[in-house]
Amino acid sequence: MTELAPLPTVRSAERQTLEEFLDFFRSIFVRKVEGLDDAQARVRVGASDLDLLGLARHMAGVERWWFAQAFEGSDAPEIWINPTDPEDPDADFHHQPDDTIAEAVKALHTEIAESRRIVAAHASLDEVTVIPVGPPDNPERYGPRSLRWVLVHMIEEYARHCGHADLLREAVDGVTGD
Repeated sequence: MTELAPLPTVRSAERQTLEEFLDFFRSIFVRKVEGLDDAQARVRVGASDLDLLGLARHMAGVERWWFAQAFEGSDAPEIWINPTDPEDPDADFHHQPDDTIAEAVKALHTEIAESRRIVAAHASLDEVTVIPVGPPDNPERYGPRSLRWVLVHMIEEYARHCGHADLLREAVDGVTGD
């Protein structure tokens, strides 16, 4: 099982703080999805379509989108394509019967490693994404994002989905906590 990242230090520089919080939440999320079989990864709670397989696929895709594609302008293809609807923007959540949690966790580890490499290659938190995000008619809300913004957004993304994963994992096998 993945080792939980150390708690972020409390008196460090901005970049170190951001990277440590992101790694901390990444490690919590990965611990929530590791060690499951495919049936467990597909357990849903209540009326929601959300499951741990979809969440793991989503986080791998989010890592690729924000760091490789938006920030560096990579033309790497989307990781997950819905074979019945190639234009499906939520293909990560709409997994197929043959999709596995093992492939999703492997993709997540790969994308996290690549994201770390990209962040390390950029010295300034003020560098901006190559791809502007959103429609150009609202430049205050959309447009290029700083590396700082991307790191904060990813912390928020992981923190939110760690909560989902915590609830789902508890429903699967009773495991709670970080």
